[in-house]
Order: sequence, then C-alpha cells, then structure tokens
Amino acid sequence: GGKQQVCHTVEDILGEGGFGLVAKCRNTQTKKTVAVKVNKGEEGVFQQAIEEIAILKQLRRLNPDTCNIVQWDGFFFDKERICLTFELLDQSLHQYLQEQNQYGLPMGELRPVLHQLATALSYVHSINIIHADLKPVNIMVVDRHQHPVRVKVIDFGLACPVSEAQQGMRLGTLWYRAPEMSLGVPLSQAFDMWALGLVMAELAMGCQLYPGRTDYDVLRFIVETQGQPSDDSPQDMYSETGFSHPDRFMFVSLLKDMLHLDPRRRITAREVLEHPFFATGRPQSSTDNTGTESIRMQHPNMKEQTDLWTLCFC
Repeated sequence: GGKQQVCHTVEDILGEGGFGLVAKCRNTQTKKTVAVKVNKGEEGVFQQAIEEIAILKQLRRLNPDTCNIVQWDGFFFDKERICLTFELLDQSLHQYLQEQNQYGLPMGELRPVLHQLATALSYVHSINIIHADLKPVNIMVVDRHQHPVRVKVIDFGLACPVSEAQQGMRLGTLWYRAPEMSLGVPLSQAFDMWALGLVMAELAMGCQLYPGRTDYDVLRFIVETQGQPSDDSPQDMYSETGFSHPDRFMFVSLLKDMLHLDPRRRITAREVLEHPFFATGRPQSSTDNTGTESIRMQHPNMKEQTDLWTLCFC
C-alpha cells in the first residue's frame, strides 16, 4: 500500500524539524525530482509516521489538484527511518509572504488563496479528518510566478480522524492553536477553521495575529483583544479601513465567523466557500491592494494588533 523499492539521490535539504528533515531528491529510476520527508528513527517519530501514512492513504481518495492537497507518492525505508515521497512544490506560503516585505497580500491574491485553502479543508473534513496543524509553513505555493497563485496543503503529521480526537490532545502550533485546546474542550474540525482564520489575518497583515511564548500568553491575548463579537460596528469605523464596498464588510464578517470563540458556532469550510466574500462581483488583479492596504499600515508590527480587533470585534 504505497511502499516503494527505489533509490533516491539527495540534491538539497529543503527544511528540518522535530520529525526529521525534508530533502529534494531525484528518483534514480524515473529521474523525477521529488520531496522526501525523512522521519527520524526514534520510536515516537516512527509511530507518528505510521499514523501519517494511514491518513495519507485515506487522502488518496481525493484528487490532489482539485482538492489543493499535496500529492503523496508512497513511502520507503532507509534503515530504521520511514521516508515519505511527495510531489515537489515551489515554496511555502510563509516564504512567499516574507517576499512581500511583510506587508501582506493584496486582496486580489488573498481571496483566491483563501478559497483554495477552504476547498482543501472542505475535502479533508468530508472524509472526517482534522488536519490539526494548518499554518503558512504547511501551505505550499505550487509556482510563485503563476498568477493567481496556486497553493496546496501539506504535512499531515499531526492529522487525525475526528473519531480519535480526544480531550486533552496537544495538537497544532501555539500561534495557530484554537482556544478550546487550552481550555480542555474536545476537539473537532472547528480547530482547523480557527487556524484558517489566523492564516487569513496573517495574509492580510503580513504578521501573526496571536504570537506568544505559552498557551497562557496566547489565550490571554485572545480574551483581551477579542471580547464578545458584536454585529453593530459603526459604519465610520469600516470607512477608515480602506476596504471597498462590499469587501470591507465581507472580509471582517468572514474573519469573525472563523474566529468565533465557541467552536460549535464557528463557520465550516463548506460554509466559507459559500460566503459572500467570494461573490462580491468585480474581478481583481493580483496587484489590487484593495482591502488590505490600511490593515498593513495599521500593523507594521505586532505592537498594534489591537487595531484589527477594534475593527472586527468592537
């Protein structure tokens, strides 16, 4: 079920993490260049790799291009290490965003990227899986020179079936972790939607919305800045954001729906795709700055994060 008997020549190291490393390799038989995730031989990492393979086998039911999910080509053993083979993609969304000089993406790029990510999650969720670690470094740009840019979700190392998500599990990355995890609430696919909302905000602002060193730091900031969402924000507050109508309302509306404190009331991936934010009419070029320029101006760094929450939740 996916095991390979082939040799690979390492051409470059693309990244390293707690699991091991990802290498750019050439298949000596097909001459195809691929990305190989080389997991450490440690017992915990080995078991995690086995669980990731089980998830990837389920994802094989989905078309990787239609569903915006990385294509998995199987696995092989290198002594005691499990190696997973994937299609080679260009760069992470984190790297792509850094190349924008930390000013975030224009609305003309942000909208299609968000639609593709919501599409990916809708398919993943349709087969009852939680990705559990959505963040810009786990989203790959297929080709940075292609416009509009195409993205794919990668790294299902922490993914789990909904049926196996247990109270008290430690999933995700701190800055993108939904508040219910810190509160010990049972996890659901709403966990991914919170992360998608934070990715959306980061794409607009060019910086993380909730940085922190501990769960307490992040949870405290969420409580202090978000408070209780309100639907009666004064119109003049929206007029100061630089959003063209109706983008200005729809962007904030969707962000609020993703970052609802109650996971039971958080918007689903399928509902995101049906949100009016994606049906606001006029086509936009990738150089269109409408809707994000003033957010970037208000957030040159994380010291002024609360301005966005003034916009969204006051």
